Amino acid sequence: MLISIVGIITLFTSCKESNQTEKNLKNRIESYLKECNKNGVSGSVLIAQEGKVIFSGGFGLANRNENLAITEETIFTTGSITKQFTATAILKLQEEGRLSVEDSLSNFFANVPADKKNITIHQLLTHTSGVVANLDGGDFFPTEKEELLAKIFSSSLDFSPGSDFKYSNIGYTILTIIIEIITQIDYEEYLQQELFNKAKMKKTGYLLPKWDETKIARAYKCEEDRGTHIEKWESTSNRVSYHLKGNGGILSTPSDLYKWYAALNENVIIEKRSFETLVYPHVLVNENEDIYYGYGWWISKSDRNTKKISHRGSNGVFYAELIRLPEERHTVIIYMTNQLRYDTKNIGKELEKLIFDESYNPIVPKMNSTKYVAGEEPNERMAIINKFVSILLNNNSEQITPTLDAFIKTNIPDTLKHQRFKYYFNEMQKEFIDYKLVHTLEYKDYTYDILLESKNGVIEELTPCFDFKFNEQNQITAFAW
Repeated sequence: MLISIVGIITLFTSCKESNQTEKNLKNRIESYLKECNKNGVSGSVLIAQEGKVIFSGGFGLANRNENLAITEETIFTTGSITKQFTATAILKLQEEGRLSVEDSLSNFFANVPADKKNITIHQLLTHTSGVVANLDGGDFFPTEKEELLAKIFSSSLDFSPGSDFKYSNIGYTILTIIIEIITQIDYEEYLQQELFNKAKMKKTGYLLPKWDETKIARAYKCEEDRGTHIEKWESTSNRVSYHLKGNGGILSTPSDLYKWYAALNENVIIEKRSFETLVYPHVLVNENEDIYYGYGWWISKSDRNTKKISHRGSNGVFYAELIRLPEERHTVIIYMTNQLRYDTKNIGKELEKLIFDESYNPIVPKMNSTKYVAGEEPNERMAIINKFVSILLNNNSEQITPTLDAFIKTNIPDTLKHQRFKYYFNEMQKEFIDYKLVHTLEYKDYTYDILLESKNGVIEELTPCFDFKFNEQNQITAFAW
């Protein structure tokens, strides 16, 4: 069920030759992924250097019911890696003189409100437009383009355009609609014709590829089967919602994403100057960590102080990451999984450390879990979780605030996280009115999933559970929705 190896070569760090032999490195990669597999993780990995794929393989299961293993051909959801396809399409249209990144919304839309008419394509690409991050709606329930635009234009800006940075999926939705206005064809059709076909990518897209659905990984969270994007689109209207289109959700494989990287690097899709614009550090996001945003790419420094160009994507269940290290033998690491949790999203980075440090012992995510029904308290951590759930599901508003404050003070040592936890709690409470605790999953790394169900037995997509992570002192160190 584990790993097909395309080949392996000796790897080097940026400053000195690695002492790892080919056999030793091969064994370390295989050993790490076998441990991941043994601990319940599933995914696919591709590693390349200097234009040569040196490792490509899958581990774990794509479909548990059918016992189908993940292979090199298994298809995953790329999440926000989709944004670089949109950004590349914009730059290609700019090369053709059909638009400019300095064009504003008023060039493409009539009756744009005054506060938004001067927002530029550049600002949308770099998340500096001030447009809201997301709007109410679903990835699998199509919203009419005009209806969504009306919501976008009537919503308040988070800040004055160009004055700040805030990651915005809706910003890339606007870019997607601009592409359709300019080309007069559907966004995905344009990508297939002008980008994917030129890169020889046959297994990338939303609905247009002739998918072999037995090769599409099913999503798993809280030990439950969440199905596939294709199933969900087919069950609605065979259309992709503009809430998702252009900013996330494109399906692909690590091998197709590597073809994408190679086509960009070799200027097959866009010219060299456009590619340099794509990965240029346009906007400083975090001065302390030296992190920038380009056009659909993050630009930062590796642990070895070399240039790192990357992007990740997730819908809360799937996770994908593409890492480029151009100063270290043009190393490329692509990782995709159908089980997102705290540590499963770090496998790409763990592989990076393994490659460049022969003494490094990579962290193995521990996905195998024990299930506890409502009320069970085999340890202090479970008692804390049950206390949290009782506060969350309490309908007495007068009791909630003081009880929640006491809970936070007692159980969350990092005071900087207190306000975020309150926001998180309030969002959860709005989401889970009249729900009940079904069960809690305990993992060996002190992490937990809490599963809630509505009184009519319905569990909302992407919001059925929320996670806690504890330290060895039984204090909450992380939480996520």
